[in-house]
Amino acid sequence: MISLTNEIIIPQVAEKIKAGYTVTLPLRGYSMRPYLEDGRDKALLAAVEADLQIGDVILAEISERRWALHRITAIDGDNITMCGDGNFTSEHIKRADVIAIAKGFYRKGRDILEETSTISYAIYWKTWLFLRPIRRYLLFAWKLWKYPIQTLKHLKGKILNDKAK
Repeated sequence: MISLTNEIIIPQVAEKIKAGYTVTLPLRGYSMRPYLEDGRDKALLAAVEADLQIGDVILAEISERRWALHRITAIDGDNITMCGDGNFTSEHIKRADVIAIAKGFYRKGRDILEETSTISYAIYWKTWLFLRPIRRYLLFAWKLWKYPIQTLKHLKGKILNDKAK
């Protein structure tokens, strides 16, 4: 498998979507944890054909030549606030910055599309948005359960760095 940088692949994805194609994009990064995982999952992206809604996952250019696949948390006219499920801070973009909308995800190495239009998916994202004030603690507990050794090493490194200051 060939791995391309976002600077190469995202403009090509945008062109294909503008031409009417859907694109399956392997995902990189940890910002959509715990639902989507780096290097494991893929998103099915398509052109935005209807009004965007809170809860939609969109691919957008958040600054020059920097893109993110994150969930919409607020819409005010042409202004959109989006945030990764695993993030604590939001990005603010304009409607014109949106490249595509996720129609579904191929998760956990499966070839079955989990569509974003299902009731179970809506329950997930609505619950996750509701839990946003305590998300930091939930994600820490999830990482400690899923990746105990890496999380403890990371925590030890942070403690040692804080002591050195």
